[in-house]
Amino acid sequence: MRTLLLTLLALITSLFAHGEDTQPAEPVVKIINFTADWCPNCRIVDPRIDEALARLDSTDFELVEVDMTDTKRVPDDVRDATVVEAIRLVDSHQAGYVWDWYGGLTGISTVIAADNGEPISCIASQLSVEDIEFRLTEARILALRAPAGMRKPQGPDCPHPDSL
Repeated sequence: MRTLLLTLLALITSLFAHGEDTQPAEPVVKIINFTADWCPNCRIVDPRIDEALARLDSTDFELVEVDMTDTKRVPDDVRDATVVEAIRLVDSHQAGYVWDWYGGLTGISTVIAADNGEPISCIASQLSVEDIEFRLTEARILALRAPAGMRKPQGPDCPHPDSL
């Protein structure tokens, strides 16, 4: 069923493509991924994201790794420097609100439109590679075809931070 849906999404994308070069020069979707080497959920979701991206056109996507490794069992100054760098990185991708949502949490990724930082979807460890691939394909279509402010899929919104 997922394969059929992915095929349909690809067909829809090709129907709406215009011009000879349909590949954007820059990524249209960014994945803001909070990760850490001590995070058990990251050991599940990070390889799945990598595999899903390998199946898709990598020029359309940018994986932004926000490494939170140095926030546990380290001196306060190291933790503080890590947090400052993480906030700077997230802000540089027009996604400061993502830090407000999930800053410090790991094992969660927010999929955003690259042009304005608009949130489109989320990825967490319960999703399969196929589910992630589907969400990324859907996000690409929405980022390319839907007007800014209207890029919400029909699926579930990102989880509330208290539920993680």
